[in-house]
Amino acid sequence: MLKLYDLSGKNDLRFSPPCWNVKLCLIINDIQFKTIPIKFSDKNKIAFSKQELVPILDYKDGFVNDSWNIINWLNKNYSEKKIFKNHSSKIFSYYLYLWTSRQLLPILFKIIAHEIPNVLEANDIDYYIKTREKRINGPITKFVPMISSSIEEFRKSIDPIRKIIIKNGYIGGEKPGIEDCIFFGNLKWVDVCSSCNLLKAEDPVNKWYKDLLKISNKQIS
Repeated sequence: MLKLYDLSGKNDLRFSPPCWNVKLCLIINDIQFKTIPIKFSDKNKIAFSKQELVPILDYKDGFVNDSWNIINWLNKNYSEKKIFKNHSSKIFSYYLYLWTSRQLLPILFKIIAHEIPNVLEANDIDYYIKTREKRINGPITKFVPMISSSIEEFRKSIDPIRKIIIKNGYIGGEKPGIEDCIFFGNLKWVDVCSSCNLLKAEDPVNKWYKDLLKISNKQIS
């Protein structure tokens, strides 16, 4: 069975966007797997990968890291699942991968950075604060005054996705596809780490998220 090294917080909370992207892909494609929880302070457990980031997918003959690399590996090794419906699907999925990781996640980080320590424990709290404050050159509370404006920025930036969902039901079409998986992790991150209302209750993206959340809960290991 496939093993997915998955970022874990307090009470085994799983909150990593790229890890969730991969997990939802595995779930909707009915690919059996189990997760190996990894905390920020557990980097020694993934030393075999010669890097420090999850997700890492461990399979019979080796491993692959980075969510996009993992998705491509799954597409190649589970070709009958048609993870990418066609070449256009792959191109759009890669765009979503780049856009979410480089454009959306930085916006979301400003919204939830100060709350993430609440889902961590022990040494992980200090690790998170020290590494993130070094990265942003200031305290993790520096973005608090910008929360409202950052939420509005996020809501506006996802309007193209909103229109796709209104027209089709899902980003990938009438059924959830890899495109939905890649976008899902962003909202899951905020959902489990923050008390903010990222989306309005009547937002079609909110309904889309709730639908996928039910699917994601079918297999949590």
